Amino acid sequence: MKSISLAVTVAALSLASQAPALQIGAWVGNASDTSSGSLLPTQDNVQAFVQLQGRKLDYVQYYAIWPASWASVRTYANIAANNNATLFVTWQPDGYTAPDINSGKADAYLKKFARDMKSYGHEVWLRPLHEANGGDWYPWAVGNSSLANTNENVAEAFRHIVKIFRDSGVTNVKWVWNTNGENASGGNPTSFTGTYPGDDWVDYISIDCYNFGTFHTVANSGWTSSWRSFTQAYKPAYTALATINKPLFVAEFSSSELGGNKAQWYRDAFASLSTNFPRFFALMVFSMNDDNGDWRINTTDASLQAWKDCVAAYAPTTGVGEAASRSSGFAHPMAGGRVLLDLANTEHVHVRIHDLRGALLEDRDLGVLEAGSHAVELGKSKALRLVEVTTSTHREVLRLGLN
Repeated sequence: MKSISLAVTVAALSLASQAPALQIGAWVGNASDTSSGSLLPTQDNVQAFVQLQGRKLDYVQYYAIWPASWASVRTYANIAANNNATLFVTWQPDGYTAPDINSGKADAYLKKFARDMKSYGHEVWLRPLHEANGGDWYPWAVGNSSLANTNENVAEAFRHIVKIFRDSGVTNVKWVWNTNGENASGGNPTSFTGTYPGDDWVDYISIDCYNFGTFHTVANSGWTSSWRSFTQAYKPAYTALATINKPLFVAEFSSSELGGNKAQWYRDAFASLSTNFPRFFALMVFSMNDDNGDWRINTTDASLQAWKDCVAAYAPTTGVGEAASRSSGFAHPMAGGRVLLDLANTEHVHVRIHDLRGALLEDRDLGVLEAGSHAVELGKSKALRLVEVTTSTHREVLRLGLN
């Protein structure tokens, strides 16, 4: 085995001239149209969605409502890992206000969940208290004037949850803080960043927003929605959250077919990333037909083709979480900030390293390498990195864990 030194240096390159690294996730919902009718991310449903979009998923989303046990969540974490993806859990404390959580009413549940998942062998992302600025549709919402939630105690509740896991020695969780793309109020004022718990308590930040089109009317909903582009929907929240020095992604999004061209909406959304949203490192589509509209990627042949074309432009990542998991291709993540290349033939090899915001950190031509195994030293880093390895015949993107 040959070892190749590759020290990481930061290059100040324009995102406008570089295609950003982008990861794709999904709540698979009923887009797969499985005969069972199950909306859960079962193995069959995940595989059906992957086949539908023609690309693997980097993240599989799951909605777990308290007091869902770790045993039930682990089922879907295993399915995600089996598909070389990470499970992203929207972890909903239904029935609990922020003061309830801060007073310890859920502590027994939280401590057991933390103990049970501590030894799990893969990384899992947890997103508690999501869309707290979204009005009155959740019991932890700041905007609901009938409850005692405030920006301050929702942020405190987030810290309370994280502290329980840290005190339990859990190291395989990444914490996602979330805001809704619109500030909604049921009486109390809300803001995009008001419930932010602080940099020490958050690994990633995320935004949820949808294009409802003309689905909602006064007759069916009591309010009227209108067609909005991805940029119109996301720019206000993005502008506010991009001031926080944390990796940023879209946790839920999609478009209605009503009031415009959904296929073009997808194409315009992806096209806007490099210019309007360079900080987004992942998009997670909510592909489901629900009470707010039909969000499936395959509502029409045109919308499905647009989605497939868009995600095909971004190579999927391999490697699960922080573990140095072996991939099925020719490049494999290893411990210690290394990548193992297994070349069947003599190849010209090129390596590019991106951060999770899409910025290009390193661009290195390794030249012509002989057939065989080569260990590429990427250098130690405290940040998650996307490593793109290309040869004259193959291309693979690895998600290299922390060292």
